[in-house]
Amino acid sequence: MAGKRGKKTANSSSPQPASTSQSTAILVQSTSGAASNPILGYKLRVLIHDLLHVTKDPAAAHRLNSTTDEYYISAPYFTPEEAATMQNVTLDSLPNLDHVPGRGDQDLSAADLVSKPVHEALGILLSGFLDKRRASGDARPCGPHHLAPLYAALFSVELSELQDAKFLGRLRRNGL
Repeated sequence: MAGKRGKKTANSSSPQPASTSQSTAILVQSTSGAASNPILGYKLRVLIHDLLHVTKDPAAAHRLNSTTDEYYISAPYFTPEEAATMQNVTLDSLPNLDHVPGRGDQDLSAADLVSKPVHEALGILLSGFLDKRRASGDARPCGPHHLAPLYAALFSVELSELQDAKFLGRLRRNGL
């Protein structure tokens, strides 16, 4: 009977966190869905927070320096499945691009971005900037200056949310 109990316990065990994240990531198809998802939304907010606080917070700098994606959508912030989801979710609302730097030299409206995947919207929004930077030999976007406001706009995240005591407390206690 002890063997049956062991099997029953093994069969009734809860799924591993990775599979929960993976199944959650697969279900999300829009930027609003990603931002409101408890797992992906938190990780996204940590990424934006880190981009804004990289010079003041050693933990943020360490996490950002550990990424492998040019736009930081990779580990340690996201699993490979989550990163693919975050890059491929479609914009389902008009992003507020008023605070996005470098947009003045582009003839682009926010409506042009709706229904596009995030990776394509990033490419469109950063294309003029990246072309100029490539000529100088450095094609990386500046995280605090370019990517933080872009991610906030594309995913409709208010930057004031990142100053919320509950968010900051969770980040201090649990990290990513």
